[in-house]
Amino acid sequence: MSCSDNDADKAKANAKAACPSNLSNPVSTQLPSDVPSPSGTAYDYSNQGKTQVWYFALDGSPDQLPSLRDGYDSQLTGKGYKIEGTDQEEGAEAESDFSGPHEGTTNFRPLCTGKVVLRLKLTS
Repeated sequence: MSCSDNDADKAKANAKAACPSNLSNPVSTQLPSDVPSPSGTAYDYSNQGKTQVWYFALDGSPDQLPSLRDGYDSQLTGKGYKIEGTDQEEGAEAESDFSGPHEGTTNFRPLCTGKVVLRLKLTS
């Protein structure tokens, strides 16, 4: 699950970029009630078959990616989920795989100045 040098360079560039204007426009599709809601705004959503993906804009910086992931993983375990594994690339991304009422993954990456994106993917 590691990212390439190109991805790391892109993440560092994103961390200094201006934020897109759509971050404050919440999506209409909400998370299932048995999935904890992160502390940010879901500004993008897509689905393909059973797979559903939300993008949340969270306050944070590249050096906070592992702690943001760990904090959300704690919310997941509090709702009965099991963290199956984690991975991180310093300053570029932090990820986890989980199972429970739903299976899925989290991916935290720099989004723009002062913001981190959480991609929350549910595969079941």
